[in-house]
Amino acid sequence: MLTSTDNPKVKYFHLLKTNKPRKTAGKFMVEGIHLVSEAIQAGLLDRVIYSEKTLETTEGKILIGKIISSGIPIEEANEKIIRHLSDVETPQGIIASVKPKSVDIGSLFESSNPLIVVACGIQDPGNLGTIIRTADAAGCSGIILTQGTVNPYNDKVIRASSGSIFHLNIVKIDDIIEVVSALKRRGIKVISTLVGAEKEYYSVDYKGPVAVMIGSESKGLPADIERLSDVCVSIPMIGKAESLNAAVSCAIVLYEALRQRRRNAG
Repeated sequence: MLTSTDNPKVKYFHLLKTNKPRKTAGKFMVEGIHLVSEAIQAGLLDRVIYSEKTLETTEGKILIGKIISSGIPIEEANEKIIRHLSDVETPQGIIASVKPKSVDIGSLFESSNPLIVVACGIQDPGNLGTIIRTADAAGCSGIILTQGTVNPYNDKVIRASSGSIFHLNIVKIDDIIEVVSALKRRGIKVISTLVGAEKEYYSVDYKGPVAVMIGSESKGLPADIERLSDVCVSIPMIGKAESLNAAVSCAIVLYEALRQRRRNAG
């Protein structure tokens, strides 16, 4: 049993917690029964530590049994170690090291009718995590992250994604102009969300291959993107609020795209 914070195995997890990818081969830490379950389902679980608390629920017992039977390294720790490593107020007693999903941009275009989100400089972890979760729920092919976007393996992003980060294809390309050019070369319609755009989001066609560009909370999309986009859309604002946050805007547009695509398929 792990009982000391000086144990090398505990120190390894502490490096994951402090987000030092160079020292941990790019791996990252997750905690809680749900996220660890999602990680093992995606085949990305690397190693696990747990305490007796995990075994207090049927779900926890089943998860520990599944990890042991899969041959993934697992070791018991006392509650002091779990609290030392945990980022939540009430730890569930299980913490894991997870391998990042290996993805290249080509995987986003494998679908015959791709729907892609481009997150441009999204800095709020909760927003990015919610965008990832929403894109997964709406059946998107994947997400492209451009320069200035928060690290997708930030613990707050992972929690807000509720496990969708393990299933969705996520690619980082710093140069947003390069991203738009690559999309257009592949025949993807680029639709940008822009406050004050003349066309409202429900008035355009999302049925073919589409990329939805979502700008940062404070700055929106770069000026060049408006010029390079096939169409810019806005979300009607009839109350006193000036804008919606990035995750809400993304959800509204993606579900309009899903509505149109399902109607077209039927």
